[in-house]
Parts: sequence; C-alpha cells; structure tokens
Amino acid sequence: MSIGHAIKVRRAIAKISQVKLAKAVGVNQSYISMIENDDQIPSTDLLQKISAALGCKPEDLTRWPQAA
Repeated sequence: MSIGHAIKVRRAIAKISQVKLAKAVGVNQSYISMIENDDQIPSTDLLQKISAALGCKPEDLTRWPQAA
C-alpha cells in the first residue's frame, strides 16, 4: 500500500473530504488528489500535518504490516 492510498483510506474512514483535508493542512485540494494518486510524495512536514488532521501517527501512513 502506498502513502497516497493510505491517506485516501484514512480520509474515507474519517469521512473528511479532500477539500476539508486540504484546508486543514494548508494546501490545495488538487495537491491532496495528486498525493492520493501517487503523483506527488508529501514532505515530512506535510505528512505530519495530514496525519494529525486524520487522527493518526505519520508512521500509520508509511508502515505496513509484513505479509506472512
């Protein structure tokens, strides 16, 4: 799972629109869309802001359980 996909899933669970997330972290909605589509990789600072807005830790968006 990519960072973008993880953000999209967490955002859906939190029932937050791309527009609302973008406003919360100080970027345009189109930039959130590019991140979720893996066209952009968020900076560490932005990843921290996104995770805070989604109510999780940054590592929750970057670490995946190992396949058995």
